[in-house]
Amino acid sequence: MGDRSLMTDPLVRFAMEHEQALAALDRLERAATALTAGDPPEPHLRTVREVRETLKTTVREHNDNEERALFPVLAEEVLCEPFRQEHLRLRELEQRLDHALEGPHPERDVPPVARTLAGLLRDHIRREDDVLFPLARELLGAEGLERVASRLASRGEAVSAESRVRGGGPPGGRPPRRP
Repeated sequence: MGDRSLMTDPLVRFAMEHEQALAALDRLERAATALTAGDPPEPHLRTVREVRETLKTTVREHNDNEERALFPVLAEEVLCEPFRQEHLRLRELEQRLDHALEGPHPERDVPPVARTLAGLLRDHIRREDDVLFPLARELLGAEGLERVASRLASRGEAVSAESRVRGGGPPGGRPPRRP
């Protein structure tokens, strides 16, 4: 798949952004496990803070782009509200993670919130990758996907997924193959 398809196929872009999010979740879960095990908290809390920033910037931007560009185009064919609701729940969990990090006992309070957030986001990504995106590709076809790409570009979002996924993407900068 060439660079052009990374820029013009929004589903490839979204799938690659999912890979970046999954890499961040791996780090979050490792930090939560270490905190629970009683390891010295500061390096793991630093990791949680770094992942929190990824969630509040890259992942939130990704979710906003889905809501602005993909969901409206799919609205006539697919019920996207459950995905929007999960985006809202993820934001609530981000806030809970903030409170846990800033509270008096982050080493105790962060792990359960981190695990809940990671579990929800992993499940959400799996549903999008395995259900929503294949369905969108089938229902929208090339013309519909171009409309989604155009909506992204019109909002100044014409950045290739490859340039946004640094170190967390799949090998070769390509999205995972679908059967």
